[in-house]
Amino acid sequence: MKKSFCLLMLLVTLFVLSAWAQNNDPVLMTVGAETVTKSDFVKAYQKNSMLSEATETDLRDYLRLYSDYRMKVQEAKAMKLDTAKVFQREWESYKLQYAQQYLIDTEVSDQLLEETTDRARYQVRASHLLIMIPDDASPKDTLAAYHKIMKIRDEIVNGLDFNDAAARYSEDQSAQDHINPQSKRTQYGNRGELGYFSVLEMIYPFESAAYATPVGQVSMPIRTQFGYHLVYVQDKIPAVAKLYVSQIFIKDSSALNRNVNHDEFIRRCALVKQKFQQGIPFDSLAAKFSEDVATKNNGGRMEPFAPNRRPGNYVHAALSLKQGEISDPIPSSIGWHILRLDSVIYTTVNDEFKYMIKNRLARDPRSKKSKESLVEKLKVEYNYQEPGKAAAMKFFKKNMADNFFQSKHVAVDSLKGIEKLKPMCTFANQTVTAREFGKYLSRYQGAQLKGSMVNFLEQVFPNFVGEKILHYESTQLMTKYPEYRDVVNEVYDGLMIYEINSVKVWNAAIEDTVGTQLFYEQIKSQFETGDSLNPYKPFDEVRAVVISQYQDKLEKEWVDELHRKYPVKLNEEVFRSILKK
Repeated sequence: MKKSFCLLMLLVTLFVLSAWAQNNDPVLMTVGAETVTKSDFVKAYQKNSMLSEATETDLRDYLRLYSDYRMKVQEAKAMKLDTAKVFQREWESYKLQYAQQYLIDTEVSDQLLEETTDRARYQVRASHLLIMIPDDASPKDTLAAYHKIMKIRDEIVNGLDFNDAAARYSEDQSAQDHINPQSKRTQYGNRGELGYFSVLEMIYPFESAAYATPVGQVSMPIRTQFGYHLVYVQDKIPAVAKLYVSQIFIKDSSALNRNVNHDEFIRRCALVKQKFQQGIPFDSLAAKFSEDVATKNNGGRMEPFAPNRRPGNYVHAALSLKQGEISDPIPSSIGWHILRLDSVIYTTVNDEFKYMIKNRLARDPRSKKSKESLVEKLKVEYNYQEPGKAAAMKFFKKNMADNFFQSKHVAVDSLKGIEKLKPMCTFANQTVTAREFGKYLSRYQGAQLKGSMVNFLEQVFPNFVGEKILHYESTQLMTKYPEYRDVVNEVYDGLMIYEINSVKVWNAAIEDTVGTQLFYEQIKSQFETGDSLNPYKPFDEVRAVVISQYQDKLEKEWVDELHRKYPVKLNEEVFRSILKK
């Protein structure tokens, strides 16, 4: 009795809920076999117009257009136009593209965008010191590299100049002086100097350290794929878009040696400054003293440049000047530069700039953080487990030597015994086999591993799992996100409309040469010339207009045919309820 009563109450509840849903969103009309609810119609109307401002005439006109639209979609389905390979490829491509915004952790993405936009308001001048260590280094080697760079940092904190330390210890070879094998001359290293840079110009961990370290201080060791870095921040400035500078250039390949030891150079520089102070125009001084053939006859004016396009000391010197002032000689790898600051254009962080940043961020490796974050959340949601991972990894390590991918035939999924292994992982209703992981590994045929196979397998397995989980999630979007489903369905309908219009109207008019010619004869009075010998413009001259009008004629005839095939039945009471809103 109790069971029967509960069942009865459940049926009553379902009936009430069903009736409530029907009353809350009643059917507005049927188009052939398809029902259109009140909310379907209102949602479609509000995409283009405001319902509150709609008149009855507006709604009835849109009702006619909307019912015609639904007829065409039904007819396209009946003709199975959605089964064509071209259609399927285009629709799947759009679904994949639109799905991407659902396959990230939007909270993480928003945080990254906010962080990147805030950083974009500034540019940093920094130097670095590198102790190299591979990504897959052993814990022992990693710890040794860390101790080594910490010892160097202690020396710097206790008074050793950072750039001297970089020239002495850095394993970034660009920091050291070396002899050019062709010229036999010394080429001076950058001593760790990186100049000015902004967001998205350095790898993310390095950028984060540079923006987080106060000016004049040295960061703690930062790990990247290259090794451990110390970052010394020399300057931080409001972001500059363009610098307008004029210069007087004096060649000197030893300028970066920083030793001015010849009287002629000292005399020329002093003379330039003296004459400028006496009121001689900079343009005239550039023409007389500059050795830059590209600018000397143009008043020394250079093409405008962003700070990252010139050495740090060059940019710093220019920005230290007031407009119209000139600098002391600035050394570079090719000589000395006496600069005049003409103007500075600062970066404006407006909506257009933010849009550009968003697009660049989407292509930057750091954007993976939002995917990785979503994968971790989905693992919890889908009860991710790894019942057979340990055994499978042991199997792969046993059967794959470090040079395995150098073989001509890398069919990892065909390794003997792989089919007997338990699933490596499970989530939702999915099981992921060792054979699937083996097929994924076969992508790396020809790859030269930097470290051991053991470390490689542990590194790529999370990527493999992430791909699997995100692919599964993409198949659930239609169920989980109504807004995604609505947009995808709209695109489907739009593609169907395009295909059937092409078949029934656009291409039909173009291909029906006889029909088009006959139609021209019917309407040629529109193209009178006033010439008694040639009273009408010839068909070839008005072909485009004739075809366009013929397409309109074909569409009207076709829509009339559709109305007979897919009759429209409108519920006037429901329509009136829309008018009241």
